[in-house]
Amino acid sequence: FPSHDIDFGQLGDGTYIDRDFPVKIGDNFVQISSGYSHTLAIKKDGTLWAWGAGGYGQLGDGTNENRNTPVRIGNGSNWVSIAAGAYHTLALRSDGTLWAWGRNDFGQLGDGTNINRNSPVQIGNANNWHSLYSGIPHAHSIAIKSDGTLWAWGRNEFGELGDGTTLNRNNPHHIVTG
Repeated sequence: FPSHDIDFGQLGDGTYIDRDFPVKIGDNFVQISSGYSHTLAIKKDGTLWAWGAGGYGQLGDGTNENRNTPVRIGNGSNWVSIAAGAYHTLALRSDGTLWAWGRNDFGQLGDGTNINRNSPVQIGNANNWHSLYSGIPHAHSIAIKSDGTLWAWGRNEFGELGDGTTLNRNNPHHIVTG
């Protein structure tokens, strides 16, 4: 695992200085999620913001740059849920669509490839995603659709996808539970 004492601006306060006290980053945030060294947050108005390490595109701002202040991701204002993995990110929009970006060496984005993405890419065409989770440190993703079905993809070396195999999956895979 990478060293966690390297500062990539993940505090979002405009510096690269470690802090041992809380620092105000902004206002009107309603949800937050952080990976190893990147952070994402949704504001009350549904806009998505990111900061910290961006080397794998995990910020979603179209670059692979680190950011030490929040940067808005896209023009959308319909983001409702986020889940930051170690180096990748999943997000839901209010229309029920699922989006992903960042590191993708095990298929953890679910877009059918193993290509890193530095901006949000829609995963499939389903519009009934309900909740999501990005695995740390094992580069996997899990989501639930509004019908209650469970889906998983990404790294599966230790059976973390729950499908009875150790095969990596680069698309959402329906997990049947008994």
